[in-house]
Amino acid sequence: MLRGRALEIVDDQGRVRASLSVLPAGTSAHGDRYPETVLLRLITERGRPSVKISTSEEAAGLSLAGPSNTRNTYVILEAKGTASSLRMKDENGREQTVKP
Repeated sequence: MLRGRALEIVDDQGRVRASLSVLPAGTSAHGDRYPETVLLRLITERGRPSVKISTSEEAAGLSLAGPSNTRNTYVILEAKGTASSLRMKDENGREQTVKP
């Protein structure tokens, strides 16, 4: 058994390539409340967190980001409250959201 508040997996150069952490509840700089969240990140060799999986009592989601040289290519699958959605965006700015 391994117990702790966070886990990081590093590569041969000491760069964090995966992390699993429990983030405490808090308030953002804009005053928005956010719940305690468990977050798994898979990170590229250039430091981009390309895969994120998160869960809290309020929502769960999966985010897949494009390669390190992209800024706007991503997919977000989210279940929040009683609603769910799939949001996709590409580097050309095209975006599509699918809701049931």
